[in-house]
Amino acid sequence: MSVLTIKIGNREYDMPKTKAALLKVGKMWRKNARISLRKQDKVNTGALYNSMPVNVLEMPNTYAVDITPQVGYWQFVDKGVQGASRNIFPYQSESPFKFGSGKGPRGLRGAIDKWVVQKNISGSRDEKGRFTTRKGLVYLISNAIYNRGLKPSLFITRTKIQIQKHVTKTIAPAISSDMANAVRQDLKRDPKLDVK
Repeated sequence: MSVLTIKIGNREYDMPKTKAALLKVGKMWRKNARISLRKQDKVNTGALYNSMPVNVLEMPNTYAVDITPQVGYWQFVDKGVQGASRNIFPYQSESPFKFGSGKGPRGLRGAIDKWVVQKNISGSRDEKGRFTTRKGLVYLISNAIYNRGLKPSLFITRTKIQIQKHVTKTIAPAISSDMANAVRQDLKRDPKLDVK
């Protein structure tokens, strides 16, 4: 990971305390996101849970931290998916994702079948004594998901809002210290000034 810097005049100075503070915030955010996934029973294979690297970003005039998961489906888990026929979960209608086009429920069946096997879910008998096979179970689940959509977990969205409340207390002192140190170093380099 690169070193964060601040530019004073033509010189750049390292910002180690700021970087450490941003890493601390990022790790706290990732921890909270993982707790949210576990509480909502959204950990299956662990791919999503383990795919959140903490990255410190240096952009023009600002620094940021990012934990964007490295799996393609994370936004569906975070924001949910609107159903083809109705939305029944809170915040679901705000999701930019919607079922209703493409292959329909048939397109979900392969992923649902793998999930059913991983979770070791088996069919059962209904009130009339009929047995539901795994294929039938996959059909029922995929149709329900297609029509009702997916419930938003907000594991990234909500935890980001929670973390932002604590960012100033953690990062502001680090930035102040690094900037004061950079100014001190810059003044020492100027031979015209007598700074001790």
